[in-house]
Amino acid sequence: MLVASATSAIARPGSAPRPLLGTRTATEAAWLESAVEQNRRFRLAPDETLWLDRYVRPWENHVPEWRAFLNGRYGPRSQRFVLEWTGDAAPEPAVLPVMRARPCPRWRAPRPVTVLRYAAEREHLALFDCDGAIAPDVIDRLSSLARPPDAPRPALPLPDEPSEASTHGEWTPGVRLIDPRLVWVLGEIAEAFPNRSIVIMSGYRPDSHSSLHRVGRALDLAVTGVSNEDVFAVCRGLRDVGCGYYPNSAFVHLDVRPWGSPRVRWVDEARPGEPSHYVDGWPGVVEPGTSWIPD
Repeated sequence: MLVASATSAIARPGSAPRPLLGTRTATEAAWLESAVEQNRRFRLAPDETLWLDRYVRPWENHVPEWRAFLNGRYGPRSQRFVLEWTGDAAPEPAVLPVMRARPCPRWRAPRPVTVLRYAAEREHLALFDCDGAIAPDVIDRLSSLARPPDAPRPALPLPDEPSEASTHGEWTPGVRLIDPRLVWVLGEIAEAFPNRSIVIMSGYRPDSHSSLHRVGRALDLAVTGVSNEDVFAVCRGLRDVGCGYYPNSAFVHLDVRPWGSPRVRWVDEARPGEPSHYVDGWPGVVEPGTSWIPD
């Protein structure tokens, strides 16, 4: 119960007010202190302009308008301008708010998904929590499955920051965090094909100089018992996702791209080990003349 004052309203004239038994001073953090003593759970509820929000709603655009303007074709950076502010200190982001975690009823609990690595490793986990945020440790566990073939299996959870010795932003040797939006993509694939396992054939590839695999934003995957044509069809319906169809391989390529990117899809009919050979379509999969072919 909130009280207007932590002192007694009944006191003798001329005497100092006496504290009421069991009352506390009402402060901004009083509700938090009280709830912690009751062992209640909390979660971060970040503002939309903060980077952490990408983990709460990974399917949405979280690039602030001011950053999109700066990096855009007509922004100040394209004209070599400098933005300044008045005052002595640079603007600072708002403090992260905290909200009480709500209990998740069983009927709302996200369904776990089995994700496999071709080398017999697997994870059976719920990708999201009840509020739609990426579940704890999911990024770490999926990034471990998406590491290169020769990278050793890391100890989980991963460190809080990338290794100082790494030149590619790796958290441990051969392990780079996947983009949070890839978790959303996996969730969409899992929802389209319930009770099916997802197999990551290739993820982070540090030697892929011109591919989004190099920065942890692409996956080559397959779904057990589902044709690549059906997986590719789901990929084509996702916004800002690049889709690659490989008729002579056992996977579909998916990558996440900046907000507002045009829909990109391509067909590479090369066999494993052969140089890429792109075609402008494929019967029953991509209409002729609509597939992207690199220059």
